[in-house]
Amino acid sequence: MVHTLPSRLQRHFGDYLLLGDSGYPLEPFLITPVTNPTNEAEELYYRALVRTRVIVELTLGVVKNRFRCIHRFGGELQYTPLRSAKIVSACLLLHNWCVSRSIPDPNNHLPEEDMPIEAHVVGAGDRGGTGRQTRDEIIPEFYGRKGV
Repeated sequence: MVHTLPSRLQRHFGDYLLLGDSGYPLEPFLITPVTNPTNEAEELYYRALVRTRVIVELTLGVVKNRFRCIHRFGGELQYTPLRSAKIVSACLLLHNWCVSRSIPDPNNHLPEEDMPIEAHVVGAGDRGGTGRQTRDEIIPEFYGRKGV
């Protein structure tokens, strides 16, 4: 059974898991890549995680270009984390609205610093072992032979 999010996070994310790169610690609610995949299921999981991360990074790059206030070179949000999260959420909603109406991005290129790069796995480790248990349950369930 996959662990659930802590109650504070569950209010925001429901039963979903957060996706992190190798710089984040492995937690029951935060899945990260396997440092050195040793079998086919771990390799498939690793590739899926990398592909998903690239899509997320590309999308965030496009949104940061459209709304320069959330790009580190175009401005900086000088607000509390909660207010900043609301601003970013509004930018994402407006971006989706623009895309749904085929409104072009006036800054239609990605600066080099926003281009995704190959995932570099260094492994941040697992705090307390429960994150590893969650990941070890996910891999065979979704990437094992019968799940493929």
